[in-house]
Amino acid sequence: MKIKVAFLSAGLGHVLRGFETSTLVWYEEVKATDRFDVTLFSGGHEVSAVKVWNCPRNGCFARLLRKFKLIKDGCRLEQITFSIGFLFHLVTYRPSIIWLQEGILGNMLLTFRRVFGFKYKLMFCDGAPVGYNFAKRFDFLIFLHQYALNEACTIPQDLCRCKVIPHLTMSPDQTISKKEAKDKLGIESNQFVMICVAAWNKYHKRIDYLLEEVAKLDFESYTLLLCGQPELDSRELQELALSLKLNVRWYTITQRELSIAYLASDLFVLPSLHEGLGAVLIEAGFHQLPIICHPHAGGKYVLGEDYKGFVDLSVKGNLAGKISEVYSSSSLPVYGVETRSIVTEKFDKQKLLHSLTSFIEYAEGYSS
Repeated sequence: MKIKVAFLSAGLGHVLRGFETSTLVWYEEVKATDRFDVTLFSGGHEVSAVKVWNCPRNGCFARLLRKFKLIKDGCRLEQITFSIGFLFHLVTYRPSIIWLQEGILGNMLLTFRRVFGFKYKLMFCDGAPVGYNFAKRFDFLIFLHQYALNEACTIPQDLCRCKVIPHLTMSPDQTISKKEAKDKLGIESNQFVMICVAAWNKYHKRIDYLLEEVAKLDFESYTLLLCGQPELDSRELQELALSLKLNVRWYTITQRELSIAYLASDLFVLPSLHEGLGAVLIEAGFHQLPIICHPHAGGKYVLGEDYKGFVDLSVKGNLAGKISEVYSSSSLPVYGVETRSIVTEKFDKQKLLHSLTSFIEYAEGYSS
């Protein structure tokens, strides 16, 4: 009998960001192996998923609670109500292994197991990361890079429950040229195109810093593509871009459309100071783009500690200076080829898929 594996995402169908995208991709790839009885459970409408009742983070009830300052962002509400809705499926589907990334949801499932006597094992992917003191309560832990594992886990008996498995990421499924990609987006061929793929917020992705740095550039023939999901402070960011008179395009698009945006671009920029992995760095590398980012642990794991595109983005002016340096370099295409070579070698899809499927089989047979 095949091992029953449930992939959970309370946010999938409501938003489409790193957590949601990675859950969907892992589910599709694991299911395609035909080695397990796999089901995807989502909070919103997703074609390949079983929808679970919940109160969405941006739904009417969440907005009402935010209005009276009873909740902050709605994610906690979404996960708690999703876990309650998932109780029915715990009884009917009875998964052996549950793969998830959302900490509050994981806590609820631990409580359900203790109270109701369920036998499932929780495989928690620490993509935030939430910290080892929190994550170690789960049965099995997946870290997205080696630095995170080294920092979190030093006890030998815990290491057998842990594994480093970076997320699968999108690689180009199209062979169009840069000019053709620019034509599809209506961008003139002489434009220097920078792309950032991130949620439109200030607190983590620091889109305000990116906009202010782009405003300092001394060249005008550029286009900045901001591909991501709107958040509560997105309108303020759009107003900032207008006030700075920047040539910015804001896109919320499908994965296939995003691939075209990557192919149309000349440079990838990620302004955040911390990333659990930074899967978009891998995507950009697969699309042969030079990358500028902060030398956080995720970036160093993806690109190597000596990557040329690292710069301290906590300092004002550093990003603008680095963009100008790359822009004026005659080696720009070479940087892109080098970046693709780095990520292609490190993030082979079949090797990563084998790592997860083997870990699932190990978890099924493991007894503490």
